[in-house]
Amino acid sequence: MNSIDSDSNDKKKDRHTHDDEDRIGGSEFGNEHPNNKKSDIGADKSVDPRFKRLLWYLIASTRGGVNRAKIINFLTESPSNANQLSNQLKLDYKTIIHHLDVLKKNGLIITENEESYGATYFISPLIEKNYSAFKEIMATIGKK
Repeated sequence: MNSIDSDSNDKKKDRHTHDDEDRIGGSEFGNEHPNNKKSDIGADKSVDPRFKRLLWYLIASTRGGVNRAKIINFLTESPSNANQLSNQLKLDYKTIIHHLDVLKKNGLIITENEESYGATYFISPLIEKNYSAFKEIMATIGKK
């Protein structure tokens, strides 16, 4: 075997090893690759302090905070439209619309078709990433 064939075989081995690492799941059975972990809501432990202050303000420091917390909790479990939220949370439709607007303006919820009547609302990736901060605030408020 000449040196050219040897080099190309080494490159094939290196590429094969690299491809195995980039494959979804990391390995055939174990998901060992750190970039392939499932993203659980609130799994990231580093919470931006500015986001935490925003949550404290919107949930704990304002009059409608309890209702906003109920909306976030409900949307975490089941993305819904304003009418569904109104019925499930037993709140006035206009109250729900107001709180959805506040949450949307502050980046805590999202919707794709906000101008339509039956627009479905979801929690934003920002709240998904920092859900542990939301739960912490809820636990603190619950103790009062």
